[in-house]
Amino acid sequence: MFKKRIKTEVVPVNEYTDYSNRFEGDEKYATLRQVAIAAAIPSTVAVGTGLFMFNKFQSAFSSLNVPVDAPVQHVLAPAMAQMPSTIPIAAIPQQTGIIADKSLEMLATILDPLIQVMIAISFPIASVIMIGACFFFMFNNSEKAWSMIMKAGLGYVLIQMSPLFLEILRTIGKAV
Repeated sequence: MFKKRIKTEVVPVNEYTDYSNRFEGDEKYATLRQVAIAAAIPSTVAVGTGLFMFNKFQSAFSSLNVPVDAPVQHVLAPAMAQMPSTIPIAAIPQQTGIIADKSLEMLATILDPLIQVMIAISFPIASVIMIGACFFFMFNNSEKAWSMIMKAGLGYVLIQMSPLFLEILRTIGKAV
C-alpha cells in the first residue's frame, strides 16, 4: 500500500500550450487584418493624445484668436435704429450658465485631489496584483494568471489616462 509507484506520463508540448482545442478551423490563427488592427490601435491612440496635448498648449498662441475691437453695441446700432422705440431691446445679452460653470469648476476642484491619489496608488496596486497573478502560474492556473495580469494592466492604463478623459469631457461640455 505505501510502496505504490506513481507513473509519470509524458505529454506533448502542443497539448498544453497552443490551446488549439478551443477554436475551430481558421479561428486558431490570427489573420493579417487582426494583427494590423491590433498594431494600429496603440499608435493611433498615441498620435491622437499627442495632437490633443499639442493643441491644448498651443491654443493660447494660435493665429485663430483674433481680438475684436468693436463692441457689440456698435454692431447692433443700425438694426436698433430701424425698430420702434416702444420695444425694449437689450444690446448685450445676459450671461447664462454662470451657476453651471461655477459648479463644474467646484466639482473639478473637489475631485482633483481624489484623482491624483488614485493615479499615485495605481502603480503599486497594479504591481501587487500582477505579482499575485504570477503565483497562479505556480499553481498551474495560467488562464486566471493571464486574465488578472491583463485586467491589472488595463486598469492601470485607464486610471493614468483618466485626467485626459475628464479634460475631453469638460471640453465637450463647454462646446455644447
